[in-house]
Amino acid sequence: MPDRELSVVVAAPPMKVGGTEQHLLHVLPGLARRGIDITVVLFQSGGALEGALRAGVGSVVVPALNLPRYFRTIQQAFAIQRAVRRSKADVVHAFLSEPYIAAAAAHWWLGKDAPPLIHGRRSLAFYSRKQRLGQRAELAAHALASVLVGNSTAVCDELTVEAGGSEKICRIVNGIPLGEPVSPDERLTARERFGIPPKALVLTMVANLHAYKGHADLLEAVAGIRDKLPEDWRVLLPGRDGGEWDNLLAQTARLGLSRHVIFPGEWKGSREPYAAADIGILASHTEGFSNSLIEGMALAVPMIATRVGGNIDAVDDGENGFLVSPAAPEELATAILTLSEMPDLRQRLGNAAREKALRQFSLEACIDRYERLWRNLAAGAAGTPAEWVA
Repeated sequence: MPDRELSVVVAAPPMKVGGTEQHLLHVLPGLARRGIDITVVLFQSGGALEGALRAGVGSVVVPALNLPRYFRTIQQAFAIQRAVRRSKADVVHAFLSEPYIAAAAAHWWLGKDAPPLIHGRRSLAFYSRKQRLGQRAELAAHALASVLVGNSTAVCDELTVEAGGSEKICRIVNGIPLGEPVSPDERLTARERFGIPPKALVLTMVANLHAYKGHADLLEAVAGIRDKLPEDWRVLLPGRDGGEWDNLLAQTARLGLSRHVIFPGEWKGSREPYAAADIGILASHTEGFSNSLIEGMALAVPMIATRVGGNIDAVDDGENGFLVSPAAPEELATAILTLSEMPDLRQRLGNAAREKALRQFSLEACIDRYERLWRNLAAGAAGTPAEWVA
């Protein structure tokens, strides 16, 4: 452990409402409360969660100018370099691709004065197929990084291939605040908030409206079984528009589902949407490790998730939820229909899901792993990153 207070610079995306941003909002204040001096350098200002982040950590640095995307990377790199020098940082930890590229550029400019660099990847690198320049920059950055952190087995396997070995790789699964189970009164209040009848069967999917999240698959699935579902049912789809809002509204109308499907828009937090739910859905085509998934599990909601990324780490098929193939509406429909017809099974799977969330995905356990990683790396401790966080 360093003789002085540990100082860490975190390179982060804009603090919009999303999985990575919620993760940072959970863990960084907890690490700050443990006496770690944290400076967060954002890729872009103006996110809905930025104010909450400022309240939880010591310093947040935002870009001075609203520049085009690639120039923002350079701007963030200069800001990281200044933050490292000002705070005498022991470690730089970058989350997501663009902040990582910026942090790697700052690392290169700092030369021998650069502290160890950590990359935190939060999803499988599907994005690189459309961003070849960014893909090459990210692979080059791996040579400068001391540690590559994945949040699921699948992401760690991908990083191992990219890095040519596992020596730098470790896994830190997401952690969330584990609140009390949903009470009957809270359930009714949540349903009133969304305009849902008290006795309706409710399917909830908490995810921003990106094509890869699979909202269209869910709509196709329920359209195929609408006549087999209870007379009163709803699909609740809170999330920020990622370019799919118009397409999903048109699909909902085309399938004749407008009376049943609710799009409440961006929603801070997932507890209220899940409090209204009988069944939770995560229909993603690709995932790193979904906060939304384990948030539903923690509230004893039986989850149906696609068999991708970290979903496989979280859901044990048939024990605490169901796993289905991605982009397979008929398979998803079968799982929905099974749970819709069997309330006792919903309760059993939901209780098992909460037990696993309490055991493996607590926020304190996640914060412990980050602290051990940062302190061991700063101290030049023996062992590998995987051993430090085990």
